Amino acid sequence: MSTTTPTTHNPPEVPPPSHFAERADAGDETWIEDWITTYLDLTLGPKQRAICRSVATNERTAVIGANGTGKTYITGAIVLAWQNVRYPAISFGTSGTSKKLYRTLCRPIDKLHGAALNGVGLPGTFKKQPPRIDYDDPEHYFEAATPQDAGELEGAHEEYTLSIIEEADKDDVTAETVDAMRSLIPDYDKGRLLAVGNPPKDEANVFAEITDEDSPWHVIRISSFDSWNVLVETGQRDGERIEGMATVSKLRGDWEDYHDDPWPGIEQARDWSNPDHDDFREDLDERWYRRRAGIMPPGDASVHRPLDPELVEAGYDPGRQPLRNTPESLGVDVARSGDDTVAVGPHGDHLTIEYAKQGTDHATQESDLAAKIREWPTLNIAVDAVGEGSGLADGLEDRFGTVHRFKNSAVAAEATTYDRCWGESLALFADYLEAGGTFSDRDLYEQAKVAARTVTWQEKELDSRGRTGAKVLSATSKDEIKERLGRSPDHLDAALMALWIRDRDPSARDDRAQFGSF
Repeated sequence: MSTTTPTTHNPPEVPPPSHFAERADAGDETWIEDWITTYLDLTLGPKQRAICRSVATNERTAVIGANGTGKTYITGAIVLAWQNVRYPAISFGTSGTSKKLYRTLCRPIDKLHGAALNGVGLPGTFKKQPPRIDYDDPEHYFEAATPQDAGELEGAHEEYTLSIIEEADKDDVTAETVDAMRSLIPDYDKGRLLAVGNPPKDEANVFAEITDEDSPWHVIRISSFDSWNVLVETGQRDGERIEGMATVSKLRGDWEDYHDDPWPGIEQARDWSNPDHDDFREDLDERWYRRRAGIMPPGDASVHRPLDPELVEAGYDPGRQPLRNTPESLGVDVARSGDDTVAVGPHGDHLTIEYAKQGTDHATQESDLAAKIREWPTLNIAVDAVGEGSGLADGLEDRFGTVHRFKNSAVAAEATTYDRCWGESLALFADYLEAGGTFSDRDLYEQAKVAARTVTWQEKELDSRGRTGAKVLSATSKDEIKERLGRSPDHLDAALMALWIRDRDPSARDDRAQFGSF
């Protein structure tokens, strides 16, 4: 089998791939970072260089870190270094979901692959379905697949195999996924395994095991304080800021969003966030630990919010159109004075506004909604049946017989976790966004952002649900969202009901009288 590296049309002053291959064979730990800075012209921070050196010298590398630190971008760059120096080589990547697989891992690879060498480009052709880079030699390639498909990949591969698990903290990545990705590497002297992710919420996660102190993996931890931009802004490095990486202003903004305390300054915030520092605090917001400190939250971390502003931002996709014609369920918020009657339907991973009409002409609205619902197969409908909404709910129930009367204050379907349907529906919306769900409605975006910055969880102890001293999560009242918006969050309410009726406890779906039927 040939051992010649792929032909690259590089400028004369740029060392050929064979130069880096010789360094790699000699055990040089800096060959990956040097190829990246030479061919991709990227500025690398200390932690990014540490990741490159670990992959060059260690069988298994785990990178656990905060947002905005460049850990995903450097992973894409390492893939290109591997494919353009090692030969014949395979790089295989997986991630939490198919949508995130392209967004987090493959999009940086696509961008860097096309822009390398001052726009000349690298050998091979990047293709999106499925995400891959094809070369002239079919035994030399990059490919990506979801964790659900990883089990099909087991078997012998090329000696120079780079196996990557991106978003290793996500629930879709299991111990079986890790085993399958490890099985791709026939020889650890020449192959490598790289897992990258954010800190998980608790120890019940395979990534927590990988990054444990006793793990055989070489673990690199990164906080947002290690971001290149933060290092430049605080005078620790010379250079220009890099778009997309965390800044001091971003850290300050998140601190103020997550905490009641004023911003303490970059040095104090760093000390409070460092578990190895004497001033480390264990009472900060859970999201701060995971997204800025880059660590798992300690046991005393404050309870987080049901919705996160970054999730809402990621889910808002104004140009997105649903792939399905028929919604899987329907949530209807009935107008009071000055509000809209809004119906929202989930179409797989996209929420669509099916109907919106201002005013309280509920008879006409019922007729309009009925005309639309008749076009679809039978679906469950959740209607805000409080006060003026009761008549419209009755009318739709008489017509279709699948109406669930929703009430925010009713006992949650998952009553051992949540206090009321209001908090439970917010949690389901957060789960939907976390899994890559999207929406394109501007009103829903505005209302969800206000909710994300307003609503918090509180632990509530109850003795009335079959367990003495049972603790459940209770969310801030919707009245506070109304006060900040100056109106009812009708689009958000409809979306929450649509997801609640679709995704709530399956064992309770046929018991309409128990949850919110009043």
